[in-house]
Amino acid sequence: MMPDDVSCYTAITFAPVQGFIEKSRKLRDLYGSSFILSYLARALCDAAHQQLYDRQTNPEPVISPALINLTQGTPNQIIIRGNFPEAVARAVFEKAWTDVVEACRDEIETRLPDFQPYRWQRAWNAWSNHTWEFFWAQTHKNDDALPDRIGDVRRRLNEKKRSRGWSGINWVGESSTLSGADAIAWYGMADKVDPKQLHLSQQTEQISAFCQALSRAFSEAIIAANERLSILELIKRLITLDAIAERLNLQANDRLSVEIPLSFRDINRHRARPEERRWTGWFQGDGDRIGEYLKGLVETGKPEAAALHDFSQAMIDWGGKTLRFSLPKGAGRIIYAGGDDFLGVLYRNYPEPALAARECVEWFDRFPALWQVHGREITVSVGLVWAAPGVPQRDVLQH
Repeated sequence: MMPDDVSCYTAITFAPVQGFIEKSRKLRDLYGSSFILSYLARALCDAAHQQLYDRQTNPEPVISPALINLTQGTPNQIIIRGNFPEAVARAVFEKAWTDVVEACRDEIETRLPDFQPYRWQRAWNAWSNHTWEFFWAQTHKNDDALPDRIGDVRRRLNEKKRSRGWSGINWVGESSTLSGADAIAWYGMADKVDPKQLHLSQQTEQISAFCQALSRAFSEAIIAANERLSILELIKRLITLDAIAERLNLQANDRLSVEIPLSFRDINRHRARPEERRWTGWFQGDGDRIGEYLKGLVETGKPEAAALHDFSQAMIDWGGKTLRFSLPKGAGRIIYAGGDDFLGVLYRNYPEPALAARECVEWFDRFPALWQVHGREITVSVGLVWAAPGVPQRDVLQH
């Protein structure tokens, strides 16, 4: 590493983030979405650390996030001390996502050999190439005199995000029953068929047989027999499996089974019997004016990189060690807590007494004390949705 590499900062992000999480119908989709985002971010951080680490001149090249736990949260921005070239970063990001896509596709084809030959590679390639937008920015060598170089590289990154170059994916045939915005994933979805020769009833039977086989191969808890998922929706479900973690060569302590149970039916809001259907309280929040807080630390004389790194570490520790274990036992779950950004749900299962809205309010009465545990002088904004059993999860998340 050249000495002048340490004098600049690199900022990276990708999109969509919130939209990627919000398009989730089941709790497993939420966990899977959060995991994918964290996995991609960590691939970038690991590569930057490997390239730029120097014990003497750059012992902590990844300034923020201070730590990425695959099952805890999703960093929106990555700040790196040093020259991490755009071409290298983009190649790392694209390979990480392609590995995820290929692992899921290959797992399906391995478990369902009776549908060979699969004629859907072109559709999977489209999602591999056009799911994400990648943004990169860097301070210049002549920016050394700027008092807030991290703030400057963040501003440059935001300017890059104003210019979007996203490509949509067209499809032919029936749409997913979850989003209605993408094609149903099935083994013949990329076939070129003459509309005059297309027999819709025959194709519908083929799709139904394949989707039911998917459900049997991965279990009803992962994919319901009546669900017709798109490729991206399938990836969000399958990424929660240990088999996929093994294909991605994740270490044992990274496995989602540590945090993600085999079934999420304990928060099934759509049970058949009326007395089993429960209202749930969904909450999401993040810290206020974090940029101004960090700028204030720098103005007091603390090095900006150290201020950001310490803040990132403190918030991740708070999410993983305080917030995650703060909900009443059997009455809630934190879905992700990636620093000052978090999402959770309050609920209670039948035959226990139904959770009341006032109990959500009572928990939030205690929340200010929980928030102060991290020791940083910042406030937080939180939104709560008290959701009836019949309200779709994606609508809850959007609100």
